[in-house]
Amino acid sequence: MGKKKPNILLITTDTQRWDTLKCMGNEHAISPNLDKLASEGVLFTNAHTSSPVCSPTRCSLLTGLHTPIHGCIENGINRRTDVEVFPDYLKKQGYTNIMVGKTHFGPVPDSFDIQFLLHGEKSSGSDDFYGRHLKKHGFERASSHPNPIPEELFMDAFLVDTTIEQIDKVQAEKKGPFFAFCSMPSPHGPIDPPGKWANIYEDIPLPEINYVEGEIENHPLHLRRLIGTLNIKEKTKKNDNCQSKTEMFREAVGNIYSDSCKEKIDEHRRRYYGLAAYCDAQIGRLMEYLDKKGLRENTLVIFTSDHGQQYFDHGFNDKHNYYDSTWRIPFIMSMPGTIPEGEKRNFAIWNDITATILAAGDTEMNSCQGFDLFTPLKNNDKSPRKYAVGTLYKSAAIATKKWKLEYYIEEAEGRLFDRLNDPLEQKDLYNNEEYKEVQNKLLQGLLTWRANIYDVEKLIKNTGGGGPVAKRIARHTKQMTGRDAEEQLNSLIEGIDD
Repeated sequence: MGKKKPNILLITTDTQRWDTLKCMGNEHAISPNLDKLASEGVLFTNAHTSSPVCSPTRCSLLTGLHTPIHGCIENGINRRTDVEVFPDYLKKQGYTNIMVGKTHFGPVPDSFDIQFLLHGEKSSGSDDFYGRHLKKHGFERASSHPNPIPEELFMDAFLVDTTIEQIDKVQAEKKGPFFAFCSMPSPHGPIDPPGKWANIYEDIPLPEINYVEGEIENHPLHLRRLIGTLNIKEKTKKNDNCQSKTEMFREAVGNIYSDSCKEKIDEHRRRYYGLAAYCDAQIGRLMEYLDKKGLRENTLVIFTSDHGQQYFDHGFNDKHNYYDSTWRIPFIMSMPGTIPEGEKRNFAIWNDITATILAAGDTEMNSCQGFDLFTPLKNNDKSPRKYAVGTLYKSAAIATKKWKLEYYIEEAEGRLFDRLNDPLEQKDLYNNEEYKEVQNKLLQGLLTWRANIYDVEKLIKNTGGGGPVAKRIARHTKQMTGRDAEEQLNSLIEGIDD
């Protein structure tokens, strides 16, 4: 008899900042269920997304590849469809793959045996399974505040209900272990918490907005192009009166901080944190179901979010940047009796989810550019990832415990922050001679990593024939793995935090 493969449940939210969780350090956060999950597993305190924007990082999850390799370097750019995807490998191991909710990674692989997919964004797609669900109860699929849809019928509750139903069916029909991906669209905007969740933060302190007047004008050109602040003075002038909520949150113009809008900004932020708390309650229902069905101990649960958002930290409200409010994310793994409980680890990125899921399913993709976090936890070993690394359009960044370096390749510009002594990321040390040695070491490591990520699968597949040199180098090429650049970077930055 072979060993019993575990079930795997991946739960993701969309645009959830790390500081929406009490277990991550916000003492005022309403997150009892995720705090409990962290106490029953491992909390990664320095988890980062692979790319701080929706579609690129979701494509990295599906393929295990960094954005320059799978091709989706920003929203609106399609990923390559000729590369391997992890559900194919799980299916070969006998898994029934369930996909429920938001995808945003392009074509959905056929190896997802069960598919309940949302169409479009939160306020659109009335012809999808959620739209039809609402119509049966007399509601239209639309996003607004106040939200008329009861909380038990609202999107994220319905996705949890659907996930539970489909897991139940797989269990009843004994279709082998399951991999279930419950992908919630909240707390992504529009910010529309249902019922009591719209006011749950009314008397609870919010994290202070981290903004110094004038800083937005000094952002790197690359960043300003992405977030639409190239003509900052003109846009600030338009926004100064803050006449209406519609104007306040209008694309580009309404995304810039203004003291005159502070009250409306905080009203918006309270609803955002309330919507995150609503998601926590739905995740609690999903965990309660696993406990009730006796599935908990044989199910690896991973919770995370695709990225955060600024919510006016550093003067703007968007993603597409490497500030902690956006790049850093919540990340929890739990499987009682198999991996430690109530412990913390440092770094993880979204590519690691791919490698981790595959390892739990007793398989791997050689092309995957991430670390398996499951096996070291199971064996009580140290985590293999010693840093976070990511890409955004034509840029790359690295974060260690102490340092964060951003490099904008097209403009040859960089930024350097001391994460321990300047956690608000307000003092750019990039051109400070005192920190040149640190800067050069980080930059060399980051650019070497960026140059050393390849489509390993394609290289190996296309290697063959040629003369003596080609035959000699073929041996080296065929030994390549997707982890090579990740492991090399571990060595290149060794001792950087000492």
